[in-house]
Amino acid sequence: MKIESFRDLQRLAHGFQMAKVFFTANDLDLFSRLEKGREAAELAYELQVDGRALSLLLNALVALDLLRKEGELYLNGPVAEEFLAGGAGYRGSIFKHIHHCWEAWNGLPEVLRTGRPAESREAAILGEREEWTRDFIRGMDDVTRDLAPQVVRQLDLGEARVLLDVGGGPGTYAAAFLEAHENLREVRLFDLPGALEVGREKLASRGMLDRVRLLPGDFHRNELGSGIDAIWISQVFHSQDEEGCRMLIEKAWRALNPGGQLMVHEFLLDEEKTSPMNAALFAVHMLVMTEGGRSYSGPEIAGWMAEQGFEEPHVLKVSDDTGVVLARRPR
Repeated sequence: MKIESFRDLQRLAHGFQMAKVFFTANDLDLFSRLEKGREAAELAYELQVDGRALSLLLNALVALDLLRKEGELYLNGPVAEEFLAGGAGYRGSIFKHIHHCWEAWNGLPEVLRTGRPAESREAAILGEREEWTRDFIRGMDDVTRDLAPQVVRQLDLGEARVLLDVGGGPGTYAAAFLEAHENLREVRLFDLPGALEVGREKLASRGMLDRVRLLPGDFHRNELGSGIDAIWISQVFHSQDEEGCRMLIEKAWRALNPGGQLMVHEFLLDEEKTSPMNAALFAVHMLVMTEGGRSYSGPEIAGWMAEQGFEEPHVLKVSDDTGVVLARRPR
């Protein structure tokens, strides 16, 4: 993002308004009600909201190109119809999850003063609030549905037969590994019980539930198992402090067979930790959401792997926003 003028600063400052309009409409499941077009008054009665207020919101959604208006009827625009209206392509859960983080971000000034959030939003998302947990896990499927096949095709698993997916929630990567790597005999999905319930649902819908072994557990308290040829840890490290990341690397070491491969997938920062922009902003997201999480650089994670004893840790860029740090346990 280039900031080159006062006008650019204005656009930056007003960004929250567009986001809040969109989040509010998505939380109301507004887009799923507009397939055939609705008038504002009828929709307001159904939603039990103020008619004038809803009209203003609907007009703003038209201006944002999410809706279109024909006479008095409001209808979904093409993108809203594809991703937000509740059909097979629905991906609204991730935006509900992001909205759950709104208040945490509002507390950023206080977090800067104290160094940590007043309350752990991570705990609410990962179990304390069932609805939030389901939105989060389903949201992870929303954002990885296209990414997972792209990423796993770039990974060389060699002769690996057993793969463990740590914190793999909806099972999107577990399914992608099975589809891309014919040598795999077993994929184990390790996560908290609430996350695995969504995983069970998603894997069943893909016809792959019988090919994935669901392992409920908490990696802070439980070991990861044994007899494993490859371990995949995607977008977990950023929720941990350095001690937590090193703990996961140590547990992976114990779980892997000799010659087994550890793969850590993350929004990786450069060595200066100032880019790419998405990873730098995500570090602040972890600041307001967790006690000690942040984004990490590839060399940091590779260094921890080397200190544990893993051989030849290196970074593979697998998408515009993410990379994988790979290393092997010596034979």
